Amino acid sequence: MSLVSTTSLRYFAEVVRTGSIRAASENLYVAASAISRQLAMLEDSLGAPLLERRQGRGKVKLTAAGEILMRYHKNVVKESGRLHSEIEALQGLKRGHVNFGMPESLTRDFMPQFFSGFAKRYPGISFSVKVSGSPTLAEMLLEDDLDACFTFGDIAFQDLSMVYTRLLPLYVLVPTGHPLEGYKSLRLSDCAEYSLSSLDSSLWAKQQYDEMLAKAKIRPRIALETNSYELMRNVAAEGMCLTFTTTPLEDPFGRPRAGSYVPLKDPRARPQRLALCVHKGRSLPIPVAAFLSELTVALEEAEQRAEQGRPAA
Repeated sequence: MSLVSTTSLRYFAEVVRTGSIRAASENLYVAASAISRQLAMLEDSLGAPLLERRQGRGKVKLTAAGEILMRYHKNVVKESGRLHSEIEALQGLKRGHVNFGMPESLTRDFMPQFFSGFAKRYPGISFSVKVSGSPTLAEMLLEDDLDACFTFGDIAFQDLSMVYTRLLPLYVLVPTGHPLEGYKSLRLSDCAEYSLSSLDSSLWAKQQYDEMLAKAKIRPRIALETNSYELMRNVAAEGMCLTFTTTPLEDPFGRPRAGSYVPLKDPRARPQRLALCVHKGRSLPIPVAAFLSELTVALEEAEQRAEQGRPAA
């Protein structure tokens, strides 16, 4: 790739991003002819066409060689950002950036407080946070679009490394006034005749929940299917249905705004794995490493509080 100039690579990437040479010209304030000339020189130096020439106003389409060059460009951008981040980190974590991912269920009960505390200690470190389901987050992590992420469920990729992991027992979130309210514990058979909320197939835990119900020979009445744990908790709190879920990390004995968490004591109910993951073998920038170190300590302390049955200090 030594034949690729910085200018030609930048023009190529902008054409791909905007979908046309004309749009790239307007964004870069560079003549379209100059961009076309750079692309031609690029294709000549690499010995392969990069873009399919198409009639009409459709967006440009990458050739196989173009796909390879686009991946190269993304790696150059990432490595450049990492270089700047690590050099800045040598100044004592005065500056830096962390790309982090997490499921929606952690946006309320644990991470906001941690982000706030970390930012007070290191005000020069900023964050980009992607909120999505575990499969999407894991794929982004493997593409190095994220520095680290949380996942729920069984890890499906060998190239992920777990910095921290914890098994979270399942509970039934029972609405106020529900016939099962007040039970000390519940079995799956106790829930069979009532409506349930369910995860959709975009989340890893969906298969775990389906297998659990199938082994109990229960065909649930699904009142709502979603990719949002938070929505599942909220509709249960509003009285719509029962929800199988884990309790908040910070205070496992806390109460939802309505209803109660009842332990699911059933041999077919497996705990759900929470993991803090990184891309195996990747060298992390110093600000990211510091963030993960402090986050791991906070998670371990929250786990200890959960075991002792006392609220956070």
